[in-house]
Amino acid sequence: MKKALPLLIALTILLYLIPLNVRVLFSPDETRYAEIGREMIATGDWITPRLNGVLYFEKPVFGYWAFAGSQMVFGENAFAIRFPCVAATLLSALALFFLTRRFSGGGEKLGLLTAAVFLLTPLVFALGIAATLDPMFSSFLTIGMVFFYYAAQSRKAERAFYLFLFGLAAGAAFLTKGFLAFVLPGLSIFAWLAWTRRWKEMFTLPWIPLIGVLLVALPWAVLIHLEQPAYWDYFIYDEHIKRFLEKEQHPEPFWFFIPILVGGLGWLLFLVPSAVKGFAKEHLKEDFVRYLICWFALPFLFLSLSTGKLPTYILPCFAPLAVLLAMGLYRTVVEKREEKLLNTLFLVFIGALALAAVGLVSVQLSGVKWALFAKGEGWKWVVFVLTGIVLVVSLVFAVQEKKNPWVKLCFFFVGLCPILFVTHFALPDLLLLRRAACPLLESVKDKISPETKLLSYRYPFQDVNWVFKTDDVYMYRSPGEIRWGMEQDPAMMDRRLLTIEKTNEMIRRMRGKGGVLLALPTKEYVRDREKLPKPEWVKSTPHRKGFTVVKF
Repeated sequence: MKKALPLLIALTILLYLIPLNVRVLFSPDETRYAEIGREMIATGDWITPRLNGVLYFEKPVFGYWAFAGSQMVFGENAFAIRFPCVAATLLSALALFFLTRRFSGGGEKLGLLTAAVFLLTPLVFALGIAATLDPMFSSFLTIGMVFFYYAAQSRKAERAFYLFLFGLAAGAAFLTKGFLAFVLPGLSIFAWLAWTRRWKEMFTLPWIPLIGVLLVALPWAVLIHLEQPAYWDYFIYDEHIKRFLEKEQHPEPFWFFIPILVGGLGWLLFLVPSAVKGFAKEHLKEDFVRYLICWFALPFLFLSLSTGKLPTYILPCFAPLAVLLAMGLYRTVVEKREEKLLNTLFLVFIGALALAAVGLVSVQLSGVKWALFAKGEGWKWVVFVLTGIVLVVSLVFAVQEKKNPWVKLCFFFVGLCPILFVTHFALPDLLLLRRAACPLLESVKDKISPETKLLSYRYPFQDVNWVFKTDDVYMYRSPGEIRWGMEQDPAMMDRRLLTIEKTNEMIRRMRGKGGVLLALPTKEYVRDREKLPKPEWVKSTPHRKGFTVVKF
């Protein structure tokens, strides 16, 4: 325990915090949230979210507050934008540590194992180091579910205290992403109470949390209604009912989240059979195990029923999965000392890593056009191969370890860390060029005068806002995600949404007066360039699915 805790803290700082500022911001998600926070600071309006100066009502306000507050502390940079999500992920891991330590029967060591499993889960890691609302929303749900179980196992004043804290967490989750903050934990808790036949508590437990919810959520809910009366109509119908029932936004089949779950677990799949072996039929009678199962299964099923789906939606399901996986490993490997299956799984993992390394090297050396890494990126795939070798060596040591099962597990988890660390630095340009417009915009920033009109397609307008620090970017052909906000002001829509004809007119008008800078995906420029005037210059990212900026 004395060695494991400092090691976990050091690895967390190394993997989650130190490299945050290395990667450029991805478009449109990270630059969207960066810009909304920046515009809050610039306007001094902390009630109404805006993007490109337009009303933006897709989510409530807490996440935007977090991004803005982080910028005020750390400045306008990638570290500041991503820090709230890292902090939320680490708080989730801490909450799971306390929950598991108290109720799993494995004490502090099992609590640390749970935190390690959670933090090294691929989907948790990928979202935890990126700027989206999902890690914050998931963190509040996780903390809330932890407080609720503490309450359920407590008496009188202590129970009321934990129920109140649960309500505060639910209120914060609501301010982050809306009514799912009540639906997901509500379904889980109702199912658990029914499974454990606590019928009376279904009617007595909700009232104290309601006070906490109202204290957190009601002030802003009233203020936004007074300032923007249209907010709740749009948010309730378009962002909840319509998204759940209609196929307008991100339509996917019922089974969509199953491969996301498998991919999100990634290398932890090699631990699952050994963990499952740790649970017998009698364990399903355990109150804590039932709670974890309901916590995972009900949100997963509910989200699967929704028509609109994105891979990030099931992030809250990984918190109870981490606890279940850690408990299963503990009972199989530590308590029962049944290590044969786990050793076999490690050997299979070694074989899979060897095949992956051979495949990667073969593809990169063959020079095929569809190789993941371009010719000038040889160091990147070499680094991944080397870190894969480090993981193989760690797994070999894990298989050979016979005395201490904790050391065996430690070899596995520590061996994963080099791969995760280099991910910050060695992502292929193929991915970066398709998702990051900021470097291209920064490279032309000194060629633009203050009089230049800025024009962008539906993406990457968020990057144009962020790089040029403006909330007045004209929209080329399509308003994209700010359509509803622009429709609330017909005069703005008419002025700032430009067809190709209006674009050409603006270009002619601005000749000799600063000109026009147009930013858009390269494929869109290729399609439209014959319809536009001859440019002064054109600059593009090397990849055909990247971005282009054109100066007229």
